[in-house]
Amino acid sequence: MRILPTLFLLAVITTGCRKTVIHTSSSSSTGPDTLISGTVINSAGSWSASTSKGSTELDLSVSGTSINWTITTRTKVGSFGSSSGSSGSGMSLSSPTDPWFVFVESPSRLWMFDGKDELSYRFQNNGGGSGGGQIIFNGKLLSNSPPVPRDLVLQLPPDLRKLFPHVEPAGKRPSL
Repeated sequence: MRILPTLFLLAVITTGCRKTVIHTSSSSSTGPDTLISGTVINSAGSWSASTSKGSTELDLSVSGTSINWTITTRTKVGSFGSSSGSSGSGMSLSSPTDPWFVFVESPSRLWMFDGKDELSYRFQNNGGGSGGGQIIFNGKLLSNSPPVPRDLVLQLPPDLRKLFPHVEPAGKRPSL
């Protein structure tokens, strides 16, 4: 009878002293790119785009007449490293029903419209830095602004479209 408790004790000591090594690897699985050139965003949420050189993510939040955004960029450095940076800003609307939007020229070139009379931009450069400013302020086009994409001009209200050279909507292409 003494053999059974001794074997049990021996089994507990043996398994208790065993060192178990578990190797885990984590890979962040990302869905399809949603920060696509030509996209017009007019709701809260997150959008992202990835390339072999890194990724960009846009987070938008809406609260009443306040629109806030955060842009996060990650740049791959070497085989295993990366650097990241984040910037945020926002805009105030006159009314929660103002037709505001963010226009995606490219994942690194975003344009923000307040739904009334202000248009601003945020550009990321290849070195990880960023720049931005306003194009239209109080309904007036500011000088020395970067060129505004044709598809963005077409999204603006008629009175602000007049600030730019005449832009025709893309017509139906003839079939051959």
